[in-house]
Amino acid sequence: MGQASAIWIDVDDLFHYVRHNSRPSGIQRLTFELYSAIEARGQATGRRIGFVRIGPHSDTFRLVSWAEVRALCHGLTAARIEQEQAAAPARPRRPARRLPRRIAAALDARLPGPARERFLRFRILQKAALRSLSEVGREQGARADAQAMPSAAERPDPPEPAREGTAFRDVARPGDWLLSLGASWHRTDYGRLLERARRENGVHTGALFYDLIPLRRPEWCHHTLVDTFGAWLDGVLPSLDASFAISNATARDVEAFLSGRGNSLAGPVRTIPVGTGFPASLHAVREAAEPVPDHALPAPGSYVLFVSTIEARKNHALMFQVWRRLAQTMPPSALPTLVFAGRIGWLVSDLMLQISNTNYCDGKLLIIEDPSDAVLVRLYEGCLFTVLPSLFEGWGLPVTESLAAGKPCITANNSALPEAGGGLTRTFDPLDLHDAVRVIGGTLADRDDLLRWEQHVRRAFVPVPWTRAADALLEGLAAAERPVGRDAVAHA
Repeated sequence: MGQASAIWIDVDDLFHYVRHNSRPSGIQRLTFELYSAIEARGQATGRRIGFVRIGPHSDTFRLVSWAEVRALCHGLTAARIEQEQAAAPARPRRPARRLPRRIAAALDARLPGPARERFLRFRILQKAALRSLSEVGREQGARADAQAMPSAAERPDPPEPAREGTAFRDVARPGDWLLSLGASWHRTDYGRLLERARRENGVHTGALFYDLIPLRRPEWCHHTLVDTFGAWLDGVLPSLDASFAISNATARDVEAFLSGRGNSLAGPVRTIPVGTGFPASLHAVREAAEPVPDHALPAPGSYVLFVSTIEARKNHALMFQVWRRLAQTMPPSALPTLVFAGRIGWLVSDLMLQISNTNYCDGKLLIIEDPSDAVLVRLYEGCLFTVLPSLFEGWGLPVTESLAAGKPCITANNSALPEAGGGLTRTFDPLDLHDAVRVIGGTLADRDDLLRWEQHVRRAFVPVPWTRAADALLEGLAAAERPVGRDAVAHA
């Protein structure tokens, strides 16, 4: 029996992300957990697991060590923790009494309608611009922290035939795997890079798909993302020997996309289970995060939680309308506060104006912008239940986060959200205000039933270890392997 083929994972998207962002998003955390689990499997079995990125000022893959990948992810998290400790632990938006809002209110009263809306948009964009400027400094700190991470505590790198920076083509062998498991769609020529690696080195290629939102629902995306993602997908799909997805819903979308074009993949799109939580990427948070003062958050049991970037696709507008409707039928003392926890994104300036004009639903709507991980943990622990009325999701991390915290979750009934809920959630039509009011209002009206539901969630939810995701991926690669003939290697 020959030695198992090596697995090379492209992490270039992670380095690209750090250049433009100061905090890991769900994809970065998911991939780091998956990388950690795969690397651990390699250590246990002796199988070579290596990492590559696209060389600076070139379009060729070069080796990068696991220690650098790990340090980059931990450095990104550590830099974020330092910011959170230096600032207030949460930044809630409430009906305000500060001077800037009084000035804004005076201006609003004197400006005609179109000018008033433009003034609000200016304020929102101004805040986003200031946030972007501050992120430049955080980005520099993240890279510095990554470079300064001590190596003594690192797990030894798997044996590699060459040093970091070595060209991939010099170490790859026929039958090895080159995988894209992250957000590689920033490279519209990525399919060409995979195809060249197949042709020149005889390697197999594989990719993990998260969703097809830019193509399925382009109205919620910037046109540049739609164009870039489409070009990336057109190039990548024909170059794959194995394809994976984070949900059955996404797997069906990929296969339907190809079928609509009269094409097919080399094999089926295999679904890998998404692990529960982020134990590897949040290790630094547990080590360094400071306690959250009680006064920074709403009282436990007084609120319903919605964790998500505030953007049009997530459907915060529906929840705003639901709370406006519930306020008409419930006394203020019986209506919990609705908490939006997430940074303010795109296509929501009209919604933010409506929220402001209603004085944050007369004090029953609270926005906690860009919450820290420690704040999110406290918010999950103290909520009555969570909601995720999103119009489309490739999976739904806030759903599993809620269930893992022992809290019921009410979601939209579309895309991958019921799948993420695993039969433990309640659903409604996210395009039907009456249906949403019925399900959410009914849950609030019967607190005994809500308590029974929460107890059922705590008993029935079973966390998924990331080793299951790694094993499913490795099993899929083994199933997709095929003999590589001499004619597969083009170079002498």
